[in-house]
Amino acid sequence: MNDLLILDIFWDRQLVRDKSGKELEIFRGKDYDHDWVHLGHGYSKDNDWIYYYNDTCFENQLNEIDITSFVLIEANELENTVYFKDKIAVYLKSYMCGFSTLPKANPNNFQILDLDKGYSTSGEFDYWYESKLPYILSEMTPINESYQRVDNSIFFAYTIKMACDVATFEQVHPKVTTVFKDKDHLYFKSKIVEGANPATFQFLEECISNDSLYYLECDIHFYAKDDKQAYFINEPFGIKIIKTRDLENFRFEVIDEIGYGRDSKYRYEKGRRKKIE
Repeated sequence: MNDLLILDIFWDRQLVRDKSGKELEIFRGKDYDHDWVHLGHGYSKDNDWIYYYNDTCFENQLNEIDITSFVLIEANELENTVYFKDKIAVYLKSYMCGFSTLPKANPNNFQILDLDKGYSTSGEFDYWYESKLPYILSEMTPINESYQRVDNSIFFAYTIKMACDVATFEQVHPKVTTVFKDKDHLYFKSKIVEGANPATFQFLEECISNDSLYYLECDIHFYAKDDKQAYFINEPFGIKIIKTRDLENFRFEVIDEIGYGRDSKYRYEKGRRKKIE
């Protein structure tokens, strides 16, 4: 190594020139840094640290990890989802949960069932990403990407059991995955929308039909009303009640590619009231 001139340094190798002038690559872990181990998908380790390319990672979890036995199980780089294990536990690094330890997962019998969907299993427990499920996946039927049915129960996000009437629980509109209703209530995600009437609640056709005009965030922003009040729905994040005094004339319009709810006196941008000049 002392006879080599380093020309360039990469995270897993070096480009060097020997005494004869020949350029060649030497590899980390094999030709130098012999305690360094390539784990795959840009991850590596040595006796003291875990790395992602050139940077250390999981520093806050090192006191829980057994580095000697730490290995990468499988990765989906497009979804930023990577499973690891050591002799003690199973770990997940994902856009869904950051870096987490799967509760009660046994590294000796842990298996990934569907990497893209975040399904895995260990002994008597099944998992959705880092969450230990209160049922086994074979008993679960997806309703849509947000809700699941297991026997006579409905779950939101796989782990939150809904207090709803299962027989009448249904999606209000196929374009909005987080708004459901039963015979008694309207739901946004796992919560009851207080004061909403499920019998009369409906999305405004002008913002949700296939022929609707384009407006910014038209795939997640919608307006609706029932016989009591109007609503602005941000599908991933929330539902806002609009207390219009002109519910009969509440409608939707697009101005300069911005979608508004409106009545005879006000426009509502993302549910916020603005007086019509």
